Amino acid sequence: MKLKINGEIREFDRDIKNVSELLEALKINSRFVAVELNGRVIYKEHFEHTLVKENDKVEVVSFVGGG
Repeated sequence: MKLKINGEIREFDRDIKNVSELLEALKINSRFVAVELNGRVIYKEHFEHTLVKENDKVEVVSFVGGG
């Protein structure tokens, strides 16, 4: 499966079903990110129900604490 993630084409050796699986495959903790799929913000409570398709464009932004 091929997806464009943060502007970079990434290929996966298996199909990714939803946003939760994608974050898991990327080894990203879903608690600390915001996700945009094809220009639409996806709320955390919808990660498991939001399907990912071949050639989708995904932006993943991590929250960083500081001061």
